[in-house]
Amino acid sequence: MFDHKYNYLFASGLGVYSFLNIYFLDGDRLFAVNLTPGPLFLLILILCLTVWAINLFVQRFILTAFEKLHPLLVQFLTSAFGVLVLSFLSSEISGSLLGGPFSFSFQNFLLTAAFTSRINLFLNSVNAIYYFSVKLKQKAVEAEKLKALTSEAKLVSLNSHLNPHFFFNNLSALSVLIHEDVNLADKYLQKLSEIYRYILNNRGNELVRLSQELDFLKNYIDLLSIRFEQSLKFSLRIDPQSKHFLIPPAVLQLLVENVVKHNYFTQREPLEVKIFSERNHLTIWNKKQHKEVVDYSTGIGLQNISDRYRFLNQEIRIENASDYFQVDLPLIDDKELTFS
Repeated sequence: MFDHKYNYLFASGLGVYSFLNIYFLDGDRLFAVNLTPGPLFLLILILCLTVWAINLFVQRFILTAFEKLHPLLVQFLTSAFGVLVLSFLSSEISGSLLGGPFSFSFQNFLLTAAFTSRINLFLNSVNAIYYFSVKLKQKAVEAEKLKALTSEAKLVSLNSHLNPHFFFNNLSALSVLIHEDVNLADKYLQKLSEIYRYILNNRGNELVRLSQELDFLKNYIDLLSIRFEQSLKFSLRIDPQSKHFLIPPAVLQLLVENVVKHNYFTQREPLEVKIFSERNHLTIWNKKQHKEVVDYSTGIGLQNISDRYRFLNQEIRIENASDYFQVDLPLIDDKELTFS
């Protein structure tokens, strides 16, 4: 506080206030005798400026030598000693220059010491308030930085939770296709590379356009169509006005993968999956055809999607009926984002 760019202006203001307080309120024992206002004002002003200068000297040159002690304690004790020395010197010098009631005496020394100590106590109290205010702001900034880093780390973690078995299963399918149909295997590999390029490019993104996500989903559906042929039937009905909305990347792929994982399907009994949007929400619906034995699951599919939406201050809605399963996803307008 003491090295503020207006430091001496503040000290001068304090000196003027102290003089007026003494002069008009008769608040000091100095007025037990007749004192000329001019010399008294000059003396009080010099004392206030010097007390401030002592504290400024302590802050700049003394505190660094006592880093293990609390700076406020060092500031106050050191300045208190400096103020006592100042009071003694002031009594001597003012007595020599002004004489009369200003002459050096033990009583004048005590009065000067009491006055300068009050000024010093007041300044150190204000300095303590300033010190803790700065510390509070620093802690608030640090807390925000930590919160941001934690949120970013959480987002990266959520975005990286893609089922490793998806990669393994597709490599296995590709291996089979290479021996059966080289051209189809080449097409399959192209789709697979586009899928992973999308995943890698958007790994650090919180949101992508629904139009981008749908292009990614179509590539994934093409992979499933090559693997399972007519066993899966997808119906996409997307409102054109919805395509500019935002959605967390790869959530549609996770939901479709979840459908394939928990349901059986054959060419005689194909699995029907509907994906449709209405303005600001998107729905994934599938007919239930329960598998007796469900494929290996990491349990991160729906939970991952729910956590990612919660990160965005949004909630998904799940409807688990007896004959169908449905998930409603909010579509986010980039003009109305409410998350950091």
